[in-house]
Amino acid sequence: MMMQRPKIVRRFSKNEQGATAVEFAFIAGPFFFLIFAIIESCIYFMATQYLESSVDSVGRSVRTGQIDSTATEAEFKQAICDAASQLFDCDKLQVDLSVAATFDDLKKPPEADDEGAYDATSFGFTPPDAEQIIQITAVYEWPILTNYAAPLATNSSNTWALIMATAVFRSEPYK
Repeated sequence: MMMQRPKIVRRFSKNEQGATAVEFAFIAGPFFFLIFAIIESCIYFMATQYLESSVDSVGRSVRTGQIDSTATEAEFKQAICDAASQLFDCDKLQVDLSVAATFDDLKKPPEADDEGAYDATSFGFTPPDAEQIIQITAVYEWPILTNYAAPLATNSSNTWALIMATAVFRSEPYK
């Protein structure tokens, strides 16, 4: 013999109003997190492309002699900041311009360690001249808002990801 359910349970089992709201409540959190993570990934990708474009643009100015040995470090950094100022805080943007005799003599850009820290102490400014091998590096710590996505973008538990753009070229004989 089957045991009869209490009256209140029988009432709820026949009433299907609000079932869609309950189902949506179950999936709303993961759904919105996924949407925000996708949007943040797109913005991160756009920022990476924007910084690379800015470094390429300033690199073209250095390559053609518009920024030459008369330029100062502050003028060079300001040129990159002007090209990238819509998305980046110029105070947090680290830039490096180095010159080498051969391509093999170029220094490696900084790499983030396991904690996500990087060493930019070797960053500096060497005034460029005609027919030199030049390396321009720009580094920015991009904030990650969806903290669950931060470990996917970097090896650390930090709330930022390292964006880096590098351009290497030989300047033209503009003198």
